[in-house]
Amino acid sequence: MKNLGARSSVIVGLGAVALMLTSIACGSSSSTTGTGGAGGGSTGTGGTTSAGGAGGAGAKPTLLSYTFETANSTEGFAIQNFVDPSNLGSLAADAGVPDGGTYPTIGQMADVGQGSPATGALVVTADFTDFNQYVELRLGVSPAKDLSGASLHAAVDVTKSFLGGAFVYAKSGQQYVYASSTGTGLTDGTFTELTMNMDTAVGANGGAFDPTMIQEIGVHIYSDSPFDGGTFAAGTYTFYIDNVIAK
Repeated sequence: MKNLGARSSVIVGLGAVALMLTSIACGSSSSTTGTGGAGGGSTGTGGTTSAGGAGGAGAKPTLLSYTFETANSTEGFAIQNFVDPSNLGSLAADAGVPDGGTYPTIGQMADVGQGSPATGALVVTADFTDFNQYVELRLGVSPAKDLSGASLHAAVDVTKSFLGGAFVYAKSGQQYVYASSTGTGLTDGTFTELTMNMDTAVGANGGAFDPTMIQEIGVHIYSDSPFDGGTFAAGTYTFYIDNVIAK
């Protein structure tokens, strides 16, 4: 008489192992159906993978972050000194300002900025004397950064009433094609949020803006254009810039 019991036990055992392996494979697949992070060369747009089920896009990763919490550090930001009669950072005879004027200053200050408690921010002072003037804070990005799928953010406050506004900008590609957010008026004592969508940004002068190759970012603060009956209050203005972030 043949011993079918032992053979049947082997077959049943092999079947159980196969089912267990199939279950493990299915579980692994479902846990990675969320889109991956954009950093580190991944082509996904989410910050984390899903933990099972159908999956979903995670929070966007932070690609650049400047929160100015380190004492006496501007984290690489500097005053733009491009020669332009309207640029307060290029005051010189060849910029059309005969007496040279007073240059803007930049530094870091603790206990100001966004957040509770506020831990620090850039502080910029500039002598605005008229309409159509500006001061610009720039940061070179090296190596160039891929910010596709992200938005560039910054927050700006002014310590007294200021007839002007601010916007964020970026320069891309080998030709440093310029693009910016829309100018937004500033309210003294309140941080104004500035946002630029890198994928929908339009290059200046017909240039092709490339969000995958960002070479420079910055914050541009300007006094308004003249208007009927308008008078600009000349004086020294202090601005706080915080949370320059791309995500």
